[in-house]
Order: sequence, then C-alpha cells, then structure tokens
Amino acid sequence: MLDPQDPQDPLREMFRQAAASGQARARAVPVARITERARRAHRRRVALVAGAACLVLAGGGVTAATLLSDAPTPVVPAVSPSVDLPSPGETTRAPSSTTTEPGPPTPGSTNGGASATTQPAGQGTTTQPAGAGTTTPPAGRGTTTPP
Repeated sequence: MLDPQDPQDPLREMFRQAAASGQARARAVPVARITERARRAHRRRVALVAGAACLVLAGGGVTAATLLSDAPTPVVPAVSPSVDLPSPGETTRAPSSTTTEPGPPTPGSTNGGASATTQPAGQGTTTQPAGAGTTTPPAGRGTTTPP
C-alpha cells in the first residue's frame, strides 16, 4: 500500500494539478457585482423589518381595540325558556290547593282574574273558564278583537 505522504501518490498529484489550474483561472469579482449583491441583501432586510413592524402594529391595534371597546356582549334571544320561572310580580303557591282565588289581573294574563278549579298536584290538568284563551278569526278577516 502507498503511503499518503509519499510524493509519488497519484491521487495527491491530481489534486495538486486541479488546485494549480483553479488558481491560474481565478480572478477577482468586479466591484459592481459585489455592490449589487449587497444592495439586494439590504433591500431584503429592510422589507423584512418593515413587514414585521406592520404586523406588530396591526396586532397591537387589534388588541387595543378589543380591550378598550365598551360594546356590551351581544344578548342571545330566547326562543323558548327551558324552565318556567315566575315573573317578578308573581308569587308561587303550594301545589296542594284545589282552587285558585281571583286576584288582580297581571300584565299578560288572559282570564282577567276569573277563577279556575284545579285538581290536587299530580291528578289532572288545569281547566280554563269558557271564553278564555285565544280566538280564531272569522273567514275572510285578518284579525279580531277579544269580546
């Protein structure tokens, strides 16, 4: 086997010839080309910094607008309540009573204070007096007024 330090090594000789050929053909790059590359790199850096600054300012503006807005949160309309809660003016009574007494009419009531008999809790349904509830319009008319 050949010693790598041997001056007669053919691979080493080929590398030396290639290096000598490259050095003979090498020449300095023109100054204009170096300047052009430097300007291009500078433009890229400036564009990158400007883009980052715009993103930071936009994000800060959005954050400030969100934190400083006095707009209340939107209220979702109730389609149908899940639990029948008494209105603020009404009081609840024990379900063991068999009759309800007439009271002053409350806004939104349809029976005008008339009494209705009910069964004890769990034994039937509430009945309404005749004429209470909704009325159907006569044929050919759009609306009716209660009697």
